[in-house]
Amino acid sequence: MSNKSNLTVLSTTLAATGAVVVGAGTTPHADTVKAPAPEQVQTVKAQNQKLDDDINQAQSDVDNAQKNADQTQNAANNAKQTADDSQNKADAAADHANQAQDDLNDAESNEQAAQDKADHATDDAINQAQNDVNDQKKQNDQANQDVEDAQNNVNHAQDNVNNAKSNVNQAQNDANQADDAVSKAQDNVNDAQADLDKGNHAQADLDQAQDDLNHAQDNASKAQAGANQADQAQNDAAQKANDAKQHADDAAKAQNDAQHKADAANKAQDDAQKALDDAKSHQGNGQLIKLGNEYVNALKDYNEHQGYNKDSSDPIVQRLIKASIALNEHNKFQSNAADKTIKINGRQDLTPELLSQLSLYAARLIDAMRDEFGSNHVTVTNGGIKFASDIAREYEDDDWDMSVGGHDVPAINRAAAENGLADEAKLNMYEDQARAYGSSNLGDWNLTLDDFKEMIFNSLMAFMANEEEWGHANNILGDTQEADNPTQYFGVSIDDIILENSQGVPGKTRSFQSHFVFVNPYMIRDASKFDTTPIKSNVPSQSTIDQLENDLKTKQADANAANQALATAKANNAKAQAALNAANAALNAAKANQAKAHANLTQAQAAVKDAKAAVTAAQHALDEANANHAAKQKALDDAKAKLADAKANQAQKHAILNDANAKLAKANQAVADAQAKLAAAQAVLAAGQQALADKEAKLNDLKNADKALADAKAAVEAAQKAYDDAKTAANQAQIEADGDQVVYEHLQALADKAAKDLADAKARLAQLEHQRDINDAIDDVDNGSKDNHDGNTNNNDSNASNESNSSNTSNTWDDPTVLNNSAMSNDSSKIVTPAMVAARAMSNRSRSQVIKASILPQTGETNNNEGSMIGLALLSLLGAFGLAKTSRRRMH
Repeated sequence: MSNKSNLTVLSTTLAATGAVVVGAGTTPHADTVKAPAPEQVQTVKAQNQKLDDDINQAQSDVDNAQKNADQTQNAANNAKQTADDSQNKADAAADHANQAQDDLNDAESNEQAAQDKADHATDDAINQAQNDVNDQKKQNDQANQDVEDAQNNVNHAQDNVNNAKSNVNQAQNDANQADDAVSKAQDNVNDAQADLDKGNHAQADLDQAQDDLNHAQDNASKAQAGANQADQAQNDAAQKANDAKQHADDAAKAQNDAQHKADAANKAQDDAQKALDDAKSHQGNGQLIKLGNEYVNALKDYNEHQGYNKDSSDPIVQRLIKASIALNEHNKFQSNAADKTIKINGRQDLTPELLSQLSLYAARLIDAMRDEFGSNHVTVTNGGIKFASDIAREYEDDDWDMSVGGHDVPAINRAAAENGLADEAKLNMYEDQARAYGSSNLGDWNLTLDDFKEMIFNSLMAFMANEEEWGHANNILGDTQEADNPTQYFGVSIDDIILENSQGVPGKTRSFQSHFVFVNPYMIRDASKFDTTPIKSNVPSQSTIDQLENDLKTKQADANAANQALATAKANNAKAQAALNAANAALNAAKANQAKAHANLTQAQAAVKDAKAAVTAAQHALDEANANHAAKQKALDDAKAKLADAKANQAQKHAILNDANAKLAKANQAVADAQAKLAAAQAVLAAGQQALADKEAKLNDLKNADKALADAKAAVEAAQKAYDDAKTAANQAQIEADGDQVVYEHLQALADKAAKDLADAKARLAQLEHQRDINDAIDDVDNGSKDNHDGNTNNNDSNASNESNSSNTSNTWDDPTVLNNSAMSNDSSKIVTPAMVAARAMSNRSRSQVIKASILPQTGETNNNEGSMIGLALLSLLGAFGLAKTSRRRMH
């Protein structure tokens, strides 16, 4: 039995129950209902047995369908592999056929070339080619002879060069020997002249030695005076160095004291800077929205004179428009590098911690503006953040485009009810909303915490300065706060909605809409659902930042003063150190001058001693020279005569060498000329040999042209046959591949159909099992109600003496609560409520869930069927209840 037929039976049975009650309305005590006839009970049992048989058959169908699906899919997979292998073979055969085509084209080109040669291979052409070969051979014989002659000339010229080189080498050796003889003779002359000159210069040497002695003695006297002066200068410099050392020590101590003070001041400055930096690092993006006095005054004037009822040209409105423009110009979002490192790629990354951070960030911006406007701060709570998040979720569920529908009031009210807030308003009473960001990216968000803070900043700027309305601005600034309870709970969230053709943009776009939620205490209906615990911000306040900045300025001033004092102390120390260095340098210089003066004195005294020895030696040399003068003169004359003979021989040998070098150069030129002629002859011979080879090849081609043509034709035939065979094989392989593909597609279609049959069989089995669950639930409820009825009957029997003349009826009919919430079954005095049926059906469903999950397809369709069938059963029961209710009213 199908689900539809079984539900029809159930509905008919329940409707029949209602009809019985209506029919009994004419009797005063018509609450009693007759039990079903035996034949009706038998019919129901037969239907239940039929349902069990259908379930068994459906399970068998599922098993068979599963087996068929597995077999057909395996066959399709094997066919797919076969088709792929066949196609690969077909592709390889096609490649082989293409190569065969290329080979055939080459063979046909070779055949055409062979045909051209055969056409030109006439007897005259062959004879002419033979004559050309013979002539070229004769020319080559002459060229060979010319090369041999040229080579002989080169060899003869080289022999001449070798002989000339030998002569040059001999002449060079002779010239070298002559040069050595001249050099030795010159040395002898020089030695004899020097020996003679010693006697001539002995008197002059003695006079010079005496002058040197006089000069040395004078220098020694001056050196003694200089040493005395240097000793006094060194004593004076030592005293000045001692004084400078004392001044330098005092300056160093002063610098050391100043350094300690500067270090302490700088550390205090660094500590103050670190405290400020730490505070700012926790502050994150410390930018605020500055309203300015003009905007605040213009908005208050606008509110006081009900500017929202005035035309935009009114001066009050114009003033606020200009202030809004200025507000926009002076407040632009400033990114924060640390926030950019926090990636938010989807809803899963928008954690409660980040939502709290975003809400606190928004609250800080709002509170700063409220400070300027003179209103109270907002209070960020978990309840406010959850309420804002639930509103965003409801917007996403509704795919709500604010540019089309404004505020989604039903969504806001649903979220309000979920959070224990007033939900009866027909207009928005909680949120300020803005289109914060749009993107064509439909995948991951690829955003950062900095991007979301920019959305909040820009949304607030849109509220405050849109140049068209200032209702949102007043709300942001706290116009909805209660006078006697200024507390206002706050939270922020952002939805993510994919819109289509929104605001004139074709196709799908992603929209992020911001939700700023303000909740006053009187709006809370159920405090257990709305957490009002404030979320404390770890972001330092601006006043704390200002205090830290002032402290830093004080520490910086102290550090600057200490550093200036240190710089002065360092300058004084440097000056004293420079003076000490100068004094030490002067002392060192004095000591050096003293040492130098004493060294000069020692050197001058030694010079005097040496000069005296030189005078004694010069006198001895003068005496010796005067005694040997005649012999030294003769030795000089003999040496000069030998030098003249050596120079004459040297000139003769160099003349011979020059002549030999000239002959060698002439011989080398003759070799170069002969080698050039040989190269020219060799080039002529090589050209002739190449020409002979070309002519012989031409003659050979002419003689063998017919054979070459026959070979080329045979090659064409072979290539043509190879191409035809390859083409045929390629075509056959492609036919087989196409056939295998057809087989695969057919088998895959069978596998797809088997899979669909399997899904249908599983769905059929699921429907029958759901049907059985509902029937079992009704049976269980019937059995429980029967037990209650038996107890009520016994109770009625015990009270029979007090209720004479009354029929055995259930008191249920007299209870309006039961009347309004129950439906009658076929048994008399038995109440079956829709809640009882649904609860029992779901209980049965839970018991069989694990078993069914292993065989049912997880498509989501099962739950829908279950809900639909339970719904139909409930509707049927309620239909019966409606009839009974009507009947009861008519009786009264």
